[in-house]
Amino acid sequence: MIVKEIKYKSIKIRFNKPFKSFSHILYEKSGFYLVITDQYGNKGIGEASPLPGFSKENISEAEQDINYLTKLFSRKEFHLSNALINDISYDKKIVPSVCFAFEQALFNLALLQNERTNNLTAGLIGKSFVEVNSIIDIDEKSEVLNRIEADLLSGYKTIKLKVGRLNFDEDLQIIDLVRNRIPEKINLRLDANGAWDIDTAYERIQKLSPYNIQYIEDPCKYTDCMVKLSRVSPIPVAIDLTINSIDCLREHIINGTFKYIIVKPMILGSIFKLIELIKLAESRNVNLIVSSAFETAVGRSILFYLAALTNHNFAHGLATSGYLQNDNMYDPFQIINGETRVDKIIFPPTFDIGL
Repeated sequence: MIVKEIKYKSIKIRFNKPFKSFSHILYEKSGFYLVITDQYGNKGIGEASPLPGFSKENISEAEQDINYLTKLFSRKEFHLSNALINDISYDKKIVPSVCFAFEQALFNLALLQNERTNNLTAGLIGKSFVEVNSIIDIDEKSEVLNRIEADLLSGYKTIKLKVGRLNFDEDLQIIDLVRNRIPEKINLRLDANGAWDIDTAYERIQKLSPYNIQYIEDPCKYTDCMVKLSRVSPIPVAIDLTINSIDCLREHIINGTFKYIIVKPMILGSIFKLIELIKLAESRNVNLIVSSAFETAVGRSILFYLAALTNHNFAHGLATSGYLQNDNMYDPFQIINGETRVDKIIFPPTFDIGL
């Protein structure tokens, strides 16, 4: 493959309502669309949009690295391989969001060119359908129950409920109402967003144990707390917020402490390395749950691809388009009855981004 041209444009992603975590409130985020054109005129598109408070880099650092890669790889010939990112960053470490965008664009080009170097694209995709969970934020009891009803009518089979209110009795009351309202066959997940210390988490998990919870995500803020908690918790503990690098993810897969690990590829960086870790997780009976960092339809498209590679049938965290106010382009992965069809025929999808 010969890279003929690399271009990019700025984007601003606005939320319909503020996104709240234990440490940040976000109203919008910025990013870039990256387009790589090969010698045949094929275009591969990627998205670099760091998530403030979660990504290690800021938007300025991301743009600096895009400019670096543009100068380094314009009109250069190379072959795709699973170790490509080791080749492209030999003299400079690339920030994760740009690594994600660059590899997404190259991966799409590989699909267009039908390359099979080192099995980069051979054998992909896996599943034809990917289940996703609905997400219900902390809100008034009546609003939460209304959302539950709407999500059940929409066909969702897994519901993720945000918890961590100052008054835990309110959390417990809502969970009790929700679990009594939904069938047992509907999976219920909880996400505490790191709200509790280890003693509080243990005490509250004991009270939550009768409610048939699939897993509780980030009951504590720190990894060592969650490791200790996972060993004694009657509810599986899933880790998310502290999985902030490919190396960190690999370590947790090998250790096998957590049965469920939430992965946000935009924050981790390398798509090619993540594909390798999906295979490693399968061999270790660890379930990777692919999750969105509020990408537009461009960035989400490769997330559905990655989710289809996992060998389990647990729902992934990809139902985030409703959070975005100005993601107006056509989304080829519509969620119907709590799942989306992932068909290799439509890969790579076409997006009109004005470049």
